[in-house]
Amino acid sequence: MNPEKILALVSLVWLVASVAFMAKSKRHGQQLAEALAMRHPELYEELGRPAPTYFESVKRNRFARFVGRREFENRVDPSLAAQFEAFRKAEARSVIIILGSGAVLALLVLLVRHFR
Repeated sequence: MNPEKILALVSLVWLVASVAFMAKSKRHGQQLAEALAMRHPELYEELGRPAPTYFESVKRNRFARFVGRREFENRVDPSLAAQFEAFRKAEARSVIIILGSGAVLALLVLLVRHFR
């Protein structure tokens, strides 16, 4: 198998894995939003019913702000706050991993094309 085909296969695997991770992450975020709605319905309504989505929306922005700015720290019970913090950290790690591995993959593509 030549390097181009191997690189194409690796790229396909990377793409599928990235999409699968995004789906898993969204589902986890939905579970957290549902837990927030059940445990703290007044806060959930006050925040505008935040929810993670793939596309730009008011609900998505509110969810991202709630998680990203750690607004959950003093507004929800400690066990739910710990779950939101774990989610926030996992999201940051995965963005770094996906972007870093994508950059390495792009570099490999350039090297294969240059040395072909």
